[in-house]
Amino acid sequence: MTVRTTVRPEVTQLVTRAFDFLAGGPASAVSLVGHICQMPAPPTAVAEHMARVLLAPHREFTCDGDGRWLLASGLTVPPPDSPIAPSLGEPPAQSEDLVATRQGPGGRRLSALAGMPFVVVDVETTGSRPWAGDRITEIAAIVVRDGEIVERYETLVNPERAIPPMITAITRINWSMVKDAPRFRDVCQDVLALLDGRIFVAHNAEFDWRFVSAEVSRATGMQLDGQRLCTVRLARKLLPQLRSRRLDSVAEHYGVDIPARHRAGGDAIATAHILQRLLHDARGHECECWDDLQRLLGTPNARRRRGRRPPAMPRPVDKDTTA
Repeated sequence: MTVRTTVRPEVTQLVTRAFDFLAGGPASAVSLVGHICQMPAPPTAVAEHMARVLLAPHREFTCDGDGRWLLASGLTVPPPDSPIAPSLGEPPAQSEDLVATRQGPGGRRLSALAGMPFVVVDVETTGSRPWAGDRITEIAAIVVRDGEIVERYETLVNPERAIPPMITAITRINWSMVKDAPRFRDVCQDVLALLDGRIFVAHNAEFDWRFVSAEVSRATGMQLDGQRLCTVRLARKLLPQLRSRRLDSVAEHYGVDIPARHRAGGDAIATAHILQRLLHDARGHECECWDDLQRLLGTPNARRRRGRRPPAMPRPVDKDTTA
């Protein structure tokens, strides 16, 4: 099946060291913990406890009947969908039900791509640095299935920190609006339920993904994982004639109304409608499944040739210009 959004235990440097060490063969908890933590001869009970806490949540590791730790199923390289694997961002494999054209609501024909389960996400935040103290103030998630919007979720979020006046001027979200709103940890399970098993979509997906990932990690200690689709990147491929791929510009091109700009719900619902139009246009580029879409996104953009600007520095006079 396609690699869709899920949560996994966070991969730390110690976990990566353990994988590298066990790639050489099974090891006792004492030798394993001694190596990865650089602890000479740790007590057996301490080492066994540390190994269990560190490695048991990760399916890449297992402990045999003799108390030795080893890679699951004798693996010598991380499995393709492992959070430790270098190939994590590679295009997902297609299952049979996502290859053939399908019937949608009303009997209309759908490409496998349109039939995939997407969740369109938008967040409003206190700034642009999720790992440096900025937090989510509002989140919306729109579930799109078989080319239809089937579920909508949105909520204000108490960011547990002040909202800068510049952000309030853009989003119109102020402290009085969020002070009694749920904290992200209070809505985290609702958000994860909407993301689970779906392709994460956003306009400038990296921004929204980083913020949701940071909040999920803070609330659960788990790591958000899965495939994501950026409608900005897709618009660059499919709408090269547009001078800008900002949400306003793409929405105007498709005649999509944005009910509340710079609010999570309004931007997410507009992005969901834009996604449907982009997927429709992608079929004109022979995109019928996820692999086709990844191929399209991987092709280099055609660069527009621009006239050379005149140099800013003054040039010597080499002819008479007084005539």
